[in-house]
Amino acid sequence: MKIGLMRIVSICVINFMLNYLLLFPLGLFKYITTPDLKMFALAGIVVSGIPALATLLFYKLVDRKQIRSLGFQFKRKDLLFSFVSIASTILLVLIMGVLASSLEIVSAHWNSEAFSEVSFYLSIIMVFVAWFVAAFYEEILFRGYFVANLSFLSMKKLYVITSLIFMVFHIFKGLDPISIVLLMIMSCVMLNVYLKSGSLLPCTFAHLIFNFSTSHLVGSSDIAILKFDGDLGLFNLLFIGLYMIITILLTTIFYEKKEPSMIVHNTKVLS
Repeated sequence: MKIGLMRIVSICVINFMLNYLLLFPLGLFKYITTPDLKMFALAGIVVSGIPALATLLFYKLVDRKQIRSLGFQFKRKDLLFSFVSIASTILLVLIMGVLASSLEIVSAHWNSEAFSEVSFYLSIIMVFVAWFVAAFYEEILFRGYFVANLSFLSMKKLYVITSLIFMVFHIFKGLDPISIVLLMIMSCVMLNVYLKSGSLLPCTFAHLIFNFSTSHLVGSSDIAILKFDGDLGLFNLLFIGLYMIITILLTTIFYEKKEPSMIVHNTKVLS
């Protein structure tokens, strides 16, 4: 128990300091909010990639465990879950955008002229990769590493502790009462995917498509399929709520087990 807690505290301090140093002293924070997609992608990969690598090395060298024991399998069921999650999230965010436009909350139009430009697809790939690295990093740390070192907690406490720390790590992006609640619930949703699937990859894809869709596939981004300025207002909260419900349903459908996956019972992972 004490060793697990010490490791959790240590890895949190390391990651918190890395995040701070990369975002502020090195000045990368301005690039993760820039409309320049190339700089956004590069900064995103660096800001998430370095802490992800540090976490994996810590697990390998300090925990003295095989990195693959965190769960990186990608079976047919995981592939299908990821595909349906991506497709349903994209469809949902587009529906929310169209509905908001029809109610004149925003003035939206389809960015069809961009489909004929090669740069459009290259930008989508770059941004997608950046969001993948970001989601992969968070899943490695907050789901993979935490589960491996908090085995002494009850399942309820595991959800609470991981969601609290997940929320705190978003402090650099700004927190308010609503975002605090949403971040903690989102953490629980992703942890549920990880525990039921036993793999970090399904929750990584579910995580990345949420960020990718809300940040770049709709709105003012150059690669937005549905372009509009402003905020969706309550439709944004509705989208987040529906997204989490759909993810829980997909997890139940694809991973029918009532008990958590083998990964949380594996003594080689949890000792």
